[in-house]
Formats: sequence, C-alpha cells, structure tokens
Amino acid sequence: MSIRKRIFVPLLAFVLLFTAVLLTACGGKEEEIDPAAVVSSVSVSTPSVVLDMQENKTAEITARIATSESGADVTVDWKSDSQGVATVSGSAETDGEGEDTETVYKGTVTAVGNGVAIITVSAGNKSAVCVVAVTDTVVSDAEELAAAAAAAESGAVIALKAGEYTEGVALTAAQNVSLVGAGEDEVTINGTVAFNGGGACFLSGVTIKAGAADAAVSVAGGGSSLIVRGVRIEGTADAKTELGIALAVGEGAEGQGTKLRIYDSSFANVVCAMRADSLAAVMRVGFNGCDHQFRDANGSYAEIGRA
Repeated sequence: MSIRKRIFVPLLAFVLLFTAVLLTACGGKEEEIDPAAVVSSVSVSTPSVVLDMQENKTAEITARIATSESGADVTVDWKSDSQGVATVSGSAETDGEGEDTETVYKGTVTAVGNGVAIITVSAGNKSAVCVVAVTDTVVSDAEELAAAAAAAESGAVIALKAGEYTEGVALTAAQNVSLVGAGEDEVTINGTVAFNGGGACFLSGVTIKAGAADAAVSVAGGGSSLIVRGVRIEGTADAKTELGIALAVGEGAEGQGTKLRIYDSSFANVVCAMRADSLAAVMRVGFNGCDHQFRDANGSYAEIGRA
C-alpha cells in the first residue's frame, strides 16, 4: 500500500467519526422550552368570592395551570384591578408524589374596603378571573334580594348566594350598584334586573330567565355604563326576550353615551342581545337563537359574531 493510501484511510475514518459525534451531540441537545408557549389553559376554583370587613376578611383562590410540556417552568402572576377593595398575594405548593406530582398555585385575597375587584391570574398568554365582592349585604332568596334592592344606597354591592330567585329585582334610584352572584351555574333569577339609578353598574355570576320581557337587564340614564361578567341570559324558543341587555340610548350629552363592557357571557333565544350607545368591550360572548346581536341609538343592527 502506498504512503498516500496509508495516510488517507485513517484520515477519512477520523473525519467520519468526528462528523458522527458532532451530529449525535447536536441531535441530543435538549430544546429550550418557552414557558409562555406551553401554557394551554388557566382556570380558577371559583368564579366569585364574597368577603366582608369583619370576620370573613380573607379567602383563598386555587388556580390550575395546564401545560403541554410536563415539568415546564412557568411564571404565574396574580393581580387585583382595585387595590382599594381587595389585594391578592400568590404562592405555590407541591401536591402528590413521583410522576403524580402537581404544582398548585394559590392566591390569598384580603378585603380592604367595600366594592368589587377583579382578581386575575395569568401564566404565559392565558388567564382567568375571579370576581371579589366586599360587602355586608348577602342575600339568599327573592324576598331578601327585594329588600336589599329597596334599601340600596349609591355604590352598594349586593351578593347573591347560590339558589333560584323566583322573582326579578328592580333597584332603587341608587347609582353605581353592583350585583354579584355565586356563578351563572349557581344562581338563577326568574325575572328581570333593572338598574333604575344608572351610573356605573356591575353584574356578574347569574343566569337570568326573563321570558318574553322587553329587557332582561336594563340600565337607566344617559351616560350610564354596565360591566357584565359571567352572565347567561335566556329566553325560550316560544317566548323570546326582546332585549337581553338594554342601556338607555340617545339620552346623554355629546360624547357621554351609554357604554357596555361584556365578558365571558352568553345569550340564548333573544330577539336582540344588546343595546347601548356603544360597545366598549366584548370578549368571549356567545349567541344562540338570537335574531340580532347589537342595536345602537339609531336603531341600526350590527353583528359581531362570536367574540
């Protein structure tokens, strides 16, 4: 064998071995996991919490973070949109053993003052919310609800325990009133809800069955606003509700029309789901058996699809 061959063969073998090692090393390198990308869902243990400034001043909310990659290191953030009503601090603890180990995230909510706060827990690009009502006014039936509504003063927060309320409710002339139910699957109001005082109103955590009423939920007064979270409004196929949510229209000063913000809610068997001077926010809202979705002050209809 020539000298050239004796040198070339070992050199070629070395090159092939080096290339194989390099490819193996590259192929075996673990890919970095983007925590934000692997979070598939975030959920909370309860849609609402009721606190007061006496004995029931704190509560704990549990959040479940589902990921597409086991063992992914995710950052979980808790925040309150109204620190003057309630604050929240987050913690994490391990539950289970071995392959069944799960990290449970908890938010401790502390009441600061009367009102409504939205607690948001987020991980990656997913989030979930819990409505916190800080109030001494908690009702459990239609009679108690009617009494609380009649006595409500401006800024009142009325919390509804789980159950079926056999009649609707008409709030007094008090402004800026909030109704907070235990959850749309937990609280049913068989009738209409009227915020007769207008102002900045809030409604959450209830199912409203208004039959063939003119409006399941109404808010009086030009320039008023309504925030709706986790509310189901249902008519029937034989007796559709004319308007699901009706804010006064065309009554406010220029630039001060009524505004509706609605989240995580649904309408079924309603002629027109919503009426207001403007829709300030619509997120995760469903429509089933509705002839129209939105009507403005001019009587014009707009379809927004499933938001």
